[in-house]
Amino acid sequence: MTERYVRPGSGTHEPPPLRKVTADVLTDIGWLSGTFNVPAYQSLVDFLAPGVQVIKFTRVRLPQASDLIPFVALRREAVMLIEPTLNDDLIETPGSIGRTTPRDVVCLLSAGQVRGTLEVLVNVRVSDFLRQQANLIVLRRCVFGPYGEPEESPKARRLGTVIVNLSTAVGVAERDWPE
Repeated sequence: MTERYVRPGSGTHEPPPLRKVTADVLTDIGWLSGTFNVPAYQSLVDFLAPGVQVIKFTRVRLPQASDLIPFVALRREAVMLIEPTLNDDLIETPGSIGRTTPRDVVCLLSAGQVRGTLEVLVNVRVSDFLRQQANLIVLRRCVFGPYGEPEESPKARRLGTVIVNLSTAVGVAERDWPE
């Protein structure tokens, strides 16, 4: 069943207006590039929220391929990272988690590690914060790379913002642990 949007005062039912959010998505087969068609006023995190096991991804380019596939139904459990490639202010719902403090973390994935900054509620430990999340966290100022490689390695990839699917992560560690 298709959701219908009722324009206020119009009485007509039409699909909600959509915005195109281009993204690179890390899966077991590598990085896929494509577009999410997100309702205009919905954050990308809310669009990706648990509940639906298949995520619609359009105009998809597979790793090392030049052809575009019009549509791929991504299995939620196959997605490790999502990197929106446009400057999009609607990644998260503004003010949705309250007052936060930045924490440096590293997410351990089967494909490598992503290091970045996680906004955690003030006076809450990272472990307690993660237990309250619905499988998705947003990291900013990130570096993704193979284990054992320094951040400056040519094998590392700099990412502005990523959404991490915690259900595919081995774990999350704070980076400011005592030496």
